[in-house]
Amino acid sequence: MVINLKIQRMKRVLILSSFIVILSGFLFAQETKKESKLSFGPRFGLDVSSTTTTLNGVTDQLQGNYQAGIMLQYGSTLFIQPECYYASYKISDTNSMNFIKIPVMLGLKFIDIGLVSFHVSCGPEYRLLLDNKDQLTGASTFSIQVGAGVDILGFITADLRYNLNDKSIADQVTQITTTPTTLNLTVGLKFK
Repeated sequence: MVINLKIQRMKRVLILSSFIVILSGFLFAQETKKESKLSFGPRFGLDVSSTTTTLNGVTDQLQGNYQAGIMLQYGSTLFIQPECYYASYKISDTNSMNFIKIPVMLGLKFIDIGLVSFHVSCGPEYRLLLDNKDQLTGASTFSIQVGAGVDILGFITADLRYNLNDKSIADQVTQITTTPTTLNLTVGLKFK
């Protein structure tokens, strides 16, 4: 009985390892262009809660919610893009919550017409809550982001993402229209 459990566990590890090796082969064996596959740069943006339904509510969020950070992108057609942001969310006129946000996006560029290219991306986001003095509190959340973006002239990038809550994958799919989440808009520059 114990041996069967160990064999089953070894099979799962072998299948998962094989999947990771095959996926990394696709990630790193993309195109043979001489162009650099690594880019980095600053990104700035904001989050708007989907519970906001009035123009005044959206205006308040646009004035109080912001994020600033950096991104690193590896790949061209299929890419991985880790990011790190300092984000602030306005709770009331006098209070805000600050976070360190760390999304890691897997993206696919599906249209590239030279001056403009379009992509879709998804991936996990890890948030670390900061206290009033911007020290880590130990509280954290995990969510999934899905979105689309555009690159203009090869160095200006913009993304619009939908942030799902920290539920199971099945719950996140069903909650897209039922549970309040956030829309995330970021704009940045890419340097090679």
